[in-house]
Order: sequence, then C-alpha cells, then structure tokens
Amino acid sequence: MPIYRYLLFLCGQIGMMSLARFLYQWILKFGNQKNSEIPLFDPILLGSAFVAFRIFDGLSDPIAGKITDSWKRRGFQRRTLLLFTFFLAPIGLAITFSCNHNLPQPANWFILLIGLLIFFIGYTFYAIPYWSLIDDYSQNNNNIRSKLSGLLGLGIVIGSGIGNGASGFLINSYGYGKTGIFFAFGSILLMALPYWASPTKTSTEHQPKLFKHKTDSLWSGIISALKHRRFLALIALFGGSQMSFAIMTAAAPFIAQDLLGGSEQDSAALMGPLIGAAIPFFFFVPKIQMKFGWLNCMLWASIALAVVYLCSGLLGNDLIFSPLATAAFVFGMGGPMVAVLLGVEAEGVVDCAKSNSKTNSVGTYWGAFNLVVKILNGIAVFMASILISLQSQWGVIAVRSMSFLAGLCLILGVVIYYLLRPNKKTNEKESITN
Repeated sequence: MPIYRYLLFLCGQIGMMSLARFLYQWILKFGNQKNSEIPLFDPILLGSAFVAFRIFDGLSDPIAGKITDSWKRRGFQRRTLLLFTFFLAPIGLAITFSCNHNLPQPANWFILLIGLLIFFIGYTFYAIPYWSLIDDYSQNNNNIRSKLSGLLGLGIVIGSGIGNGASGFLINSYGYGKTGIFFAFGSILLMALPYWASPTKTSTEHQPKLFKHKTDSLWSGIISALKHRRFLALIALFGGSQMSFAIMTAAAPFIAQDLLGGSEQDSAALMGPLIGAAIPFFFFVPKIQMKFGWLNCMLWASIALAVVYLCSGLLGNDLIFSPLATAAFVFGMGGPMVAVLLGVEAEGVVDCAKSNSKTNSVGTYWGAFNLVVKILNGIAVFMASILISLQSQWGVIAVRSMSFLAGLCLILGVVIYYLLRPNKKTNEKESITN
C-alpha cells in the first residue's frame, strides 16, 4: 500500500478516538457544572446512565460484528458500511454537549439520552467494520497487517491528544456546546476518509476457503471466541488497561484543578507528556512485538503502567520544580506503556481470529472483544462517578482514589491473565480443536 492510503486509514481512528476521548474525559466534568450549587446532572445518575449505555454499546458490538462478516460473506466490501455510519457519532456528541442550565431538567435529560444513544450506535456500527478493514486491506500480508494495527494504536494516541488535550483550551474559550460542534465537524471529515484507503486491487483468493464452513449464529460465534484461551488472556489484560484509561481520562480535569490548582486547560499539561512520549515509541512497538510476542508485551506494559497510575495518586507535591511539572513527568512515564498496549491490541484480536479456524471471523472477534471491554469501561466510569460524588465529603482523597483505582484495575487484569493464561498444552489443544 502507498503511504497516502495508510494515512487515509489512520484518519478514521483519529476522528473516532478524538470523539470518544472528548466524551470520556469531559462528560462527568460537564455534568458537574454548578448553577447555585446545583450540578447540571447528578453525578451518580449520570454515571448510571453512562454505564447503561456502555452495556447497550457492548451488547450491540456482536450484532455489528455479525453484520460486518455477513456483509463481506455476501460479496460486498466492508468499507461500504462506513458510508452509512461515519456521521452518526459526531452528531450524537454535539447533541450531548448542548445541554445547559437554561433548559429545564427534564429537557436536559432527554437531550442527553438522545445524544448518547446516537453516539454509541454510530460509534459501534462504524468502529467494527472499520477495525475489520485490517484484514481486508492487508490481503493476508502480515507486514501490512502489523503496520495497520500499529496505526490504530497511533490513531488512539493522536485522537486522545486532540480529545483530551486540545479540548481543554477550546472549552476554556468557547464552552462545552461550541467545542462539541467543532469536534463533531472535524470528526465527520476524518471518519469518511478510510473508505478511500482500500488497495486498488483487492485479492479474493482466500475468501472461498475462509467462508466455506457453516455460518455460525450470532451468539455461537461469540461463545466460540470466548472459549479461546489466548483471546481471553487478551481481554483480561486489555480490559484492565481500558478500565484504567477510562478512569484516568475522567480524572485528568479533576487532578488538574483539585490537586494542582489549575483549570480545565491544564489537563493538557498532564495528557500532553503522556501522548508526546507515546507517539515516538510507536515506531519501536512492531520490533518489540516481533521479539517478545504481543501477549507478553501487553502483560509487562500493564504491570509497568499500574505502577505509574498508582504513583499519580500521590500528585500535588513539588518533587520536580513544581506540582504541575511533577505531574507532567509522572504522566509522561506512562507514555511508552500506553503505546505498547494500544499498538498490539488490533494485532492481538486479528491474530486470535485468524488462528481459530472454527470461527475465523474477524468481525465476530471484534464484537466479542468489545462486548466485554466496553461493559468494563462503563463500569469504570460509573466507579469514577461515585468517587466524584464523594468529593464534597472526602475532598482531594476522592480525586486521589481515582488514580489508585486505575492502578488496581490494571493489577486485577494481570491477576486474571495469570488465571486464564494459555500454556503450551492449552495452545496445542486449541489448535487441534480448531
């Protein structure tokens, strides 16, 4: 593939992730805006609504995966599915952040729920076919597949930089509503571009072999994927890391304001060093992955990142020049680990799918993966909302607890990995069974 097609493919992830990170970082802070000491939304109710939508989002992923695989099975290109959905998530985000204190509370809740519904439907039914394009665009070339997988990780980091970092400056200047519209417009443009990243000639030699077996039902395919020990190990590690990402993303504005005495835009001083350290490290991820394997990479990156997040719970001291400089250094230390975790995620999912000849459906594996991970992600945001609701009683301890909770989620993922980790005998058994 020529380099411009890689760039077109990357744009979709940047657009999608800038929306997601914007939502995850600011939704609780947005809801906590006070008018006469009354927040726009009750933190517990907002967190409950969010986790409900994440569960809905997770349950819809297998459906999206099934549609994606069926679409290709019938002779259509998966990329055409993007044309039906690329605009939905941006519109949903703009609607969500249009709520304000000038509207009656029932109207705000109606707008919020409609906005979140459109966002999560659009996100799911765009993301699953988009991520599955790795298999289509690589055309069984492992080198291309590895590059595309790495680009997805890079897209998450760049999108996070925009959604987590630049958003603070825009919100500080224009408010949540106008910033939401700005992000929606930019993401629509970016998310349309992967359609044109398709190779000029698409190989179909492998497709008859790929789909000659009996088509699994929706949930039988999911169950088959979730019996795959290597895949479960992947979910354990990445589920823990995703929970930690969600918590720390929501915590960043509170750390900036309550622990460091800054404003919303100072959250960029935290996420900036993390992202700045992660981006160049992406160039080393393919070599590290080839040497140690994607599963080992995820394991050690999870352990190291847990240490960083646990340390971030102690921020607010001037160990390096100032409290803000100390915080920037600590967050920056997590950059390489974030690069590894995000850089091998897609490779892990696709590799597990291709190794399971019983299912052999990339879309189904993405659906199963996101079903579990998104539910865990929603639970993480709900736990963060509980800690935010306790801020009036606990003070800064509530904010520090979010960092400790993020580290514990990573540790829990590692523990579950060791309970589920595949050994040589398990791998041989799965290979025979599949």
